[in-house]
Amino acid sequence: MNKQPTVVYFAIVALTLAAVGGWYWANYHFVSNEGGGSDFAVYWNSGRTVLYDNATPYGELASSRSQNTIFGIAGREGNPPTLLDIPFHIEVFVLPFALIQNFRVASAIWMTLLEIFIVTTVFICLRFLRWVPNPLIGSAIILFSIFSVYGLWAVISGNAVIISGLLIAGVLLALREDLDELAGILLALATFKFFTVGFVMFFIIIWAAFRRRKRLILPFAMTLVILIAVSFFFFPNWFLPYARAVLANLKFGEWLSPAKIFQDELPFIGEKLGWILSGFFAIVLLAEWWLAMKKDYRRMLWTAALTLAITPLLGLPTYPQNYAVLIIPLIVALSVMSNRWPSSRTIIIDGLLVFLFVVFWAIALFATDVKTALFFPLPVFVILMLYWIKWWVVSQPLDSIDMMRS
Repeated sequence: MNKQPTVVYFAIVALTLAAVGGWYWANYHFVSNEGGGSDFAVYWNSGRTVLYDNATPYGELASSRSQNTIFGIAGREGNPPTLLDIPFHIEVFVLPFALIQNFRVASAIWMTLLEIFIVTTVFICLRFLRWVPNPLIGSAIILFSIFSVYGLWAVISGNAVIISGLLIAGVLLALREDLDELAGILLALATFKFFTVGFVMFFIIIWAAFRRRKRLILPFAMTLVILIAVSFFFFPNWFLPYARAVLANLKFGEWLSPAKIFQDELPFIGEKLGWILSGFFAIVLLAEWWLAMKKDYRRMLWTAALTLAITPLLGLPTYPQNYAVLIIPLIVALSVMSNRWPSSRTIIIDGLLVFLFVVFWAIALFATDVKTALFFPLPVFVILMLYWIKWWVVSQPLDSIDMMRS
């Protein structure tokens, strides 16, 4: 009687392993033939510098090795410094990959894990939304998350922002399940991409304080202290080199912000217009934060999604690679659409995702300056979507519509 479930479980495991193996094979051949893994090259070379040379991962030796891996030569004029810009207590998690001597193998494994993390993020979002989409919608969301220009860009470069998105999704699920201690631990682990998820982390902590959910705040602080203490135990002098590396990357890197983009287009008043735009979004975000304090989980979730979408427009240095985390607010918006139009949800949602996929890739393929061209479309679209669904999410009675129902 138990043979059939056993066969089913075995088949699922076998198919999963085959899929992961196929992903790895494809990634390895891509890295071998097309390159990629520029962000991971920095993590990998920095880790190897620590393990095999007992030198700082934030110094010139690690930077030169990263430039050799990425550009084929170190010290060429015009190349960015390629310095490690994540704290050492997070770099520790990359050290196992530094034990792999072949960069292509290590990069392919890393890319495969990032793709798995994207899929996991999608399932976590569906879980905290209590949304069970049909197979066509679920498949479309997963494919869009991985193969849209923003998701694939992050995967190919090996950007750890995908991990921060996974952790933030985990925080939202833990809060939904009243697992505040777990939420605090995951929140502490996500601190390494502060320019991308820092504002949503700050909002969640403030919301938890207003809601008197102290079980989140204490584990968050304790986990952060333990991680930093352990990192100082193994590498006592890492903080100042880390701070200098961050400043160097900000100074010489190809970062973008509304002020910088507008300044390039309108040298006389562009920078001021960019800061006015960022100031406007900052005021909007602060107002939404204030309205969400002491409110229930549903309002917090909508505001957290809005915070993720608005963050790139607040003037902090960023680039479209980091938009892989915006799949979280996009899924929040799609879940409400699914509940509003149950009879035609598949056509509407799949059609929307196909439209976005084509538009974003068309911009990437035909734009002269791809990074600048892709800076505004996704966050602006997600912001508009979130405000379009806001009334159904936060204004109607709870029993009238619930975006988190199954």
